[in-house]
Amino acid sequence: MTRPYESDAEAVYFPDHLLARLDGIKEHRLTLIEAPSGFGKTTSLREYLCGRPGARSFWYTCLGETQTKAWGGICDLVEKVDPDVSRSLRGLGMPDRDSAADAAAMMSECSCNRETFLVVDNYQLLQCDSPTGIVNAFSLHGGDSLRVVFITQRIPDDDTWRASNILKLNAGDYLFDRESVARFFRLSGLQPTSAELDSVHRASGGWIASIKLHMMHYRLTGTVAPESGMKGLIESALWERMTDRDKQLLMAVSLFDKFSLKQASMMLDDAPGEDKIAEILGNNVFIPYAPSEGFFYMHGILQEFLRKRFADTHGSFQAKTYGRAGSAARSAGDLFQATRFFLETRDYESILEMPFTTQFFYNFPERSVIDLFERLIEECPEETLLKHPMPLITFGQQFFRDRRIATFSRVTNLLQRLIDTPGSMPEEELLRVRGEFSILMSFPRFNDIAAMSEYHRSAYKDLERLSSPPRSQIFGGAMPWTMSGASVLFLYWRERGGLDRTLSVMDECLPYYVTLAGGHGAGGEFILRAESALARGDDATAEVMSRSAIYEAHAAGQTGNSLCAWLVLARAAILRGDPELYSAARSSIKEEGTVSGQRSILRIGDLCLAYMDLLLGRHDQIPPWLNRLESIRRAIYADGQPYALMLHGMALLQARRYEELHSLADSVLVVARRMNYLLPQVVIPLLLSAAKTLDGRISEAGELLKHALDLAMPDEMLMPFAEQSEALMPLMRSISGVYPERKMQALLNLCKRQTEGAEAIRLSLYDSPSLLSGRQREVALLLKDGLTIRQIAKRLEISENTVKSTVKAIYDRLGVHTRVELMKTNL
Repeated sequence: MTRPYESDAEAVYFPDHLLARLDGIKEHRLTLIEAPSGFGKTTSLREYLCGRPGARSFWYTCLGETQTKAWGGICDLVEKVDPDVSRSLRGLGMPDRDSAADAAAMMSECSCNRETFLVVDNYQLLQCDSPTGIVNAFSLHGGDSLRVVFITQRIPDDDTWRASNILKLNAGDYLFDRESVARFFRLSGLQPTSAELDSVHRASGGWIASIKLHMMHYRLTGTVAPESGMKGLIESALWERMTDRDKQLLMAVSLFDKFSLKQASMMLDDAPGEDKIAEILGNNVFIPYAPSEGFFYMHGILQEFLRKRFADTHGSFQAKTYGRAGSAARSAGDLFQATRFFLETRDYESILEMPFTTQFFYNFPERSVIDLFERLIEECPEETLLKHPMPLITFGQQFFRDRRIATFSRVTNLLQRLIDTPGSMPEEELLRVRGEFSILMSFPRFNDIAAMSEYHRSAYKDLERLSSPPRSQIFGGAMPWTMSGASVLFLYWRERGGLDRTLSVMDECLPYYVTLAGGHGAGGEFILRAESALARGDDATAEVMSRSAIYEAHAAGQTGNSLCAWLVLARAAILRGDPELYSAARSSIKEEGTVSGQRSILRIGDLCLAYMDLLLGRHDQIPPWLNRLESIRRAIYADGQPYALMLHGMALLQARRYEELHSLADSVLVVARRMNYLLPQVVIPLLLSAAKTLDGRISEAGELLKHALDLAMPDEMLMPFAEQSEALMPLMRSISGVYPERKMQALLNLCKRQTEGAEAIRLSLYDSPSLLSGRQREVALLLKDGLTIRQIAKRLEISENTVKSTVKAIYDRLGVHTRVELMKTNL
């Protein structure tokens, strides 16, 4: 039986076969409704949910927003049923092909004990790398009473895994047959002839949007519309029968993807009252209202028609409408959309007067946001920009972070000119601008601590005249101070033989910045000392400094720094063979990263855990995004990428993927030299040396090892060598006479401690004397699947001899002798 759904505009009906398909939603954890625009997907689901009065339903409609905003909206949905899982998903950020599995693991923890429907509408507008991966991840949720529905037009397939237990509805399920068209007309009080119904069914093709327009035309004229396209139907059934004022209203609100009644009332000079506007909108079946959200949504078919009409209107009407749209977006707090509208009218003053903050940009890291403000700087007259120095400083920070150096230079040149010739600028404003500008100008001096501190001290002098303690209004917050890397030493060890001086300068200089930035970077000097002590084999001092760093970081809300300190403790635990400290550090990193709810902080946590795993030869929990160069560059700020790439190189070495390691090495070293990062210049040659040693190229390996030692020995940076000692120990012994005996003996002792400590952790926590490399584990799993040596060689595209030698290594590492014994092991 066909059931009606009553809207304010007119009754809508659905065929029995569609209602039967919709009834399957309650039997599946996830439903994917995939059909083109105008098929009634959203309305049909609302009808279905109205038939389940005891159930809760929550909706999020994608509008083509930035990734961050859209993912936040989806996480808001999850928060309705499980705030903890929602927090984890926010920290993960919009999943891509590499992190979709992480999202699935998080959703598996989602619990829900009341029948609840979470609906993501217009999913095709989500700007993401792996739409299929997200759908699959959400289908694996752990809520027995939870049902998730994605409504979408066609989404492209990607190379993620395929989840089962997904109900899929498509366009064919939504098409009306002739009898359903007849019922639809009759139940709406219309009585067309049999021939007229044939004409409507033929012209519409069973498409509900077209059928509704035919009904509107029939109700108004008493005749069936000609068999024309949708544009003609909209013209005859809607557009030609509207007043000029109503046409202007609909064209104006079509600029929005969603809008409130208040925003709609702001779009005309002589707008009628909100009650009248609600009536105009409510009588249009193509502009549904979502009461739970308080927004109207315009159907894409009508929106496209109206936007084309708007494009043909007079320039003065367009300018006024864009200006009103900017004001309406600003009133709703949507500064990004308001900027877009104001740029269309060159209303730069309105943009510069909006309350932009560093946090605003941090919440919208997509390049499209920065593009808008780069356009602002290019188009806006200089005299207008100079009247708004504080927004210029805020924008300048983002230009530098995104390495838009030309635009950054233009902004800083303008600000310097203003400071040099302030005219009648009040003294307090000049002090504020000059102080904030000094902090901004420290950025290009990264990572020269002393040079940066000169600017921080200058800012301190200006801003302390305005407040005590002096505080920046722009710089600070919870953003990761370590540029998404998991090491302070990586960032600031920049001069061979200069580490002790760097430690002293950091102790002296960092407090100025921490004070100015309201705690941002707190604990950084302790982390640097902890890492330096551990690098020299002094794990006792490393522990004391790490715990001081954690205390300082927690007090200032600097989770990123806390994670870095926990990593030092974890590395010290491995050196000692202390499973209790190792487990405590691992648990703290996981918990603090998740609770932060920030994607960049979660990425630091990923790096910490990956480093710990790699030191033990474990690969099963390395985050997928760390396995690909493309995803590393997406996940990590440019300044922190070499750190992540070092870990990627470690994974490549352990998997014996030497060719990929060599390809990676040159690009990392180029960046490291340009940015004055010494640690990658030591670690990358070490990895290459280990690869060549394992490949039997001892002479080349020795030269690389000597190069790394030449860089590291003046600062007694021994730990990077100890952490690769499994492959390098024999080679290090062979060249020990080249360097001072005391230093080489300290290095060899540290290597021995590291090897024994890692073995103790593995035995204690993982019940295995040694775990497999990536390639070894791959071969072992194929052996357990029953493949022969020849089949494995063909599958992996390697020689049979290589497979045989790998199998021998697997047996040696796991302490087994036959395939039967291997089958009993837990890989």
